[in-house]
Amino acid sequence: MTTTSVTDVLVQANAAMVGPHPDVTGAMADLLVGVTEVLSADAAAVLVTSDSSLEVLASTSHRVLDLEMYQAQVAEGPCIESLRTGAGISEHGVDAIRSRWPVAGPVILSSGYTAVHATPLRWHDETFGALNVFWADESDFEERLTDCRALGDAVTLVLLCGRLEDGALVESLRAALHRRTVVEQAKGALAHVLGIDPGDSFEALTDFGRREEIPLGHAAELVMALARTGTLGEHLAKSGHHG
Repeated sequence: MTTTSVTDVLVQANAAMVGPHPDVTGAMADLLVGVTEVLSADAAAVLVTSDSSLEVLASTSHRVLDLEMYQAQVAEGPCIESLRTGAGISEHGVDAIRSRWPVAGPVILSSGYTAVHATPLRWHDETFGALNVFWADESDFEERLTDCRALGDAVTLVLLCGRLEDGALVESLRAALHRRTVVEQAKGALAHVLGIDPGDSFEALTDFGRREEIPLGHAAELVMALARTGTLGEHLAKSGHHG
């Protein structure tokens, strides 16, 4: 997805809601790419609460996935703070990040990021998650934050995907987390069969979906179905997909 403004991202989010069988997994992946483009950021991820636990719903890279999981494990960091307070959380600079989050801060910095912003995700006055955005370059950081609230709302709309009745949020979170689990399993299967780095497996999965002309979520399900029957390698070879 190529975007130049927040309007482009919101249009994409709206388009994900109107079809009879929207591909929420693919739409969320595209949306996070759009978030990084609009905000001139280097990475983005979504952390949500589900059944009293914290789960990474989506991320733009394996590195930021690990970073979000670490925040959840140590219960510290911008996403955690945004979830607890229901407020946008911003910080930049090596000393400020290390001081604010003594445990998670050094890991954020060692991952190559010197500026971060977390926007709470809300539905009916309930904060159920946070959109976390990372920058390697902290210059002009504050100027990039004006659209974060609208982008966070776009994440919520894609997640709910038009299901506005009571209980829809919990149901949507569970369904989205299940789809993410399948995507992660498919990435692992592709990395193993193709002999590629796990960090490159998401691109391999999206390429597989394009070749098969199916949405990302369906591509992940097909990869796992082929893996279970032991025919994934053969299928990839026939379709010309190589590591």
